Amino acid sequence: MENYPQIEKIYEDIKNLNIQGATNVAISTFEGMKIYIESSRVEEKGEFFSELFEIGNQLAQARDNEPLARNGVTYIKHFFGQKFSVLPELSAMKQEFTRLCNEYLDMIEDTKEELLEKNTPNFLNFDKILTHCHSSTAVSLIKSIGRGDRNFEVVCTETRPRFQGRKTVQSLIDSKIKTTLIADSAAESFAIGRGSVPIDSIFIGCDQITAKGHTINKIGSWGIAMAAHYAGKPVYVVTPLLKVDSNSFLESVKIEVRESKEIWEDAPKGLHMFNPAFEIVDNVLITAYLTEFGMVLPTNVENVVKEHYPWILDK
Repeated sequence: MENYPQIEKIYEDIKNLNIQGATNVAISTFEGMKIYIESSRVEEKGEFFSELFEIGNQLAQARDNEPLARNGVTYIKHFFGQKFSVLPELSAMKQEFTRLCNEYLDMIEDTKEELLEKNTPNFLNFDKILTHCHSSTAVSLIKSIGRGDRNFEVVCTETRPRFQGRKTVQSLIDSKIKTTLIADSAAESFAIGRGSVPIDSIFIGCDQITAKGHTINKIGSWGIAMAAHYAGKPVYVVTPLLKVDSNSFLESVKIEVRESKEIWEDAPKGLHMFNPAFEIVDNVLITAYLTEFGMVLPTNVENVVKEHYPWILDK
C-alpha cells in the first residue's frame, strides 16, 4: 500500500482506532478499495484483480474482530465470480467492483432498518434496559423501543478504558430518553436487580459471531451476561448476521489486545498490564440474537446464515 498513501492512512486509522465501529470499518475498507479502483494504473487484468483483493483483505484484517468488513470482501469476490467466469475488460471490472462495493454498503443499512422493523414491536413492554459499550445498532433499537414511553429508562456502562459508553449516553439523551450512567464495575449488581434501576433485560451489540452462536463483544460483557443468567434476566445481542465469522469456533477465536497505555499512560516502570478489547459471551448465556430476520436462537445462527447468506461460507 506504499504507493497509495490514502489507502495507507485508512489502514493506520483502522489499526489505531481513529475509525471505530464495525460499520465504519466496513465503509472505510470499501473506500480504500474504491480508491484503488479509481487510481490504479495497473493495466493487466489478473494483476489488478489480485491487488484489489490484497488491499481489501489488508484493510478488513487490520483488526482481529471485524467480520462485517471481511464478509464484505468475500461478498464482492463471490458475486463478481458468479457474473464473470473469466475476467472481462478492465473498464468492466472497475465498474462491477464499484457497484458491488456500494451494494454491500447498502445491504448493511438495509439490514439495520429490517432489524428495527422486525424486533421493535416485540419489546414495547420493556421499560428498563441495561446496555454495555456503544453499538449504533443496539442504540437504534433501544431508542425505537423507548420512543414516547415516559417510563422507559436505559442504564449504560462507561466502558473503560476508552469510555465508548459516553457515546451511547449522548445519543440516548439527545433522543430524550431517561438515561443512567454507571461504572463498569457496577453493571453486574444492576443486572441482578441490586442497582438504582430495576433492570428488565440486557441489550448488547457485538463485533463478531462464531459459527456456533457465541458472540464477541466489549470486555466485561461475559460478566454482565453471567449475572443476568444467574438472575433469570434475558440477554439479547442486537446485530445483523452479516457479522457471522463462519470460520471461527470457540477454541479458535483471536481476541484483539490493545496497548497498555490505554489503561495507564504514565504507569510505573516494571508494571505488567494486559488490555484485551473484547471477550467471548458463551451461547448458553444469550437468550437470542435480534437480527434482520427477527429473533434467532444462538443454536440456529448457522442455519439462518446458510439459508440467507450462503456466500459467507465461500472462503
